[in-house]
Amino acid sequence: MTIRTRLTLRFTGLVSAILALAFACLYAFCWYFISSDFYRRLHRKADTVGELLIRQHMAPQLLGQLTRLRKDQLPAQKIAVYDGHNTPVFITTQRVPLAVSTQELDVIRKKQSRKFRQGTAYVTGVRYDTASEQYVVLASAENLYGDQFLRQMLGVLIGLFGAIVGVVAFSGWLYAGEALRPMQRIEQYLNHIFPNTRSERLPVSTENDEISRLSTTLNRLLDRIDESFRLQRMFVANVSHELKNPLTQISSQLEVALLNPRESAVYEETIRSVLDDVTELSILTRELLQLSQVNQASPVDLLTDSVRLDEVIWDIREEVSRLGPGYDVSVHFEELPDDFNQLTVPGNTALLRTALKNLTENACKFSNDGKALIQVHFNDNSVLVSVQNNGKPIPAADLPYVFEPFYRGRQTAETRGYGVGLSLVEQIIRLHQGKISVTSGEGQPTVFRLEFIRAAGQPVS
Repeated sequence: MTIRTRLTLRFTGLVSAILALAFACLYAFCWYFISSDFYRRLHRKADTVGELLIRQHMAPQLLGQLTRLRKDQLPAQKIAVYDGHNTPVFITTQRVPLAVSTQELDVIRKKQSRKFRQGTAYVTGVRYDTASEQYVVLASAENLYGDQFLRQMLGVLIGLFGAIVGVVAFSGWLYAGEALRPMQRIEQYLNHIFPNTRSERLPVSTENDEISRLSTTLNRLLDRIDESFRLQRMFVANVSHELKNPLTQISSQLEVALLNPRESAVYEETIRSVLDDVTELSILTRELLQLSQVNQASPVDLLTDSVRLDEVIWDIREEVSRLGPGYDVSVHFEELPDDFNQLTVPGNTALLRTALKNLTENACKFSNDGKALIQVHFNDNSVLVSVQNNGKPIPAADLPYVFEPFYRGRQTAETRGYGVGLSLVEQIIRLHQGKISVTSGEGQPTVFRLEFIRAAGQPVS
């Protein structure tokens, strides 16, 4: 069922329910008023007969003649009086007696008065007490004009209800179509955009309504999808390039070695060279695997440790300092905490070690003197870590792309690597709900800044 149909049905149903309730109340009010008025007229006739017959002791024959001569006779009017033994002592029409059960007469005596229907006739019963007897006076008649009016009114209301519901349904269908027309235009635009013209975007009206906000949101989503496609294409192209080089070298070296018989030393040198290429492939595969695992990981499954960042940083200092000749890592705390829990963050120890090690190793690798400086600062809510070096600045054109997989600027092209490390670092920091940024400029150090939210519930000194 379409949204237009559902909106029309709901709107029609709501209006129909309100209209049905209003018409039902109107009909019930008219029925109550007409019935009550007719019962009052019957009650006055019963009172008149009871007063004349029982109180004034008028002869029944005279009372019958007087009743028949009155001009205010009601349709099918009948009046009867019963004594205490339920024996009729007066009946206006002997040919058509007013037959009421003795149980009904007993109820009237008990309640003093009663109104009820008997077939199409309205009946009113009144009890009259004397010193020796309890009489019951019954007045009955048919409300031909009132019942006819109610029947006609019911027919008119039903017809009017059907007509109004039809108009409401038709109007609701038109209004729902008008309200959903912008959605249909959005659907047409989206069908036109994909898959060939991803650069196009939805038009956004100047009115700040729901449709314009939806169009803006969809345009942002299209931007992210376009960027994802671009990164995917670049990722595949770079992976293919990075895998092609060592595989080509391995294949070439093996083919050359098999062309002619050679000395064992030559074969040994070829095997070592192939082993180096295989090692590069292994490193690249491991980095890609780590990047894939971090991208697919859930924080609930991985961030189960309480990590002391100071301990991780000191371990990384020792480890990176041994990786290359001339590598020197310094650690500086702006102030020492009274409680070292202020340096604790929720996370995964292994992943944080990988991220900080990659940043520190890169800082030493691209530094002019092989030195890197790690600075630590903390406050009540977060822990701030910065890794800096004094190497060549990163070009301003390369700064927006340093965290993209396989991106390597002109400055890093001549240095051995695959362009995966910083992307892995950025994914790890994002997984820990942290922030990472980089600044670099001529005459200034290159600084990578990381911010981690402190563990909830840790005491603050």
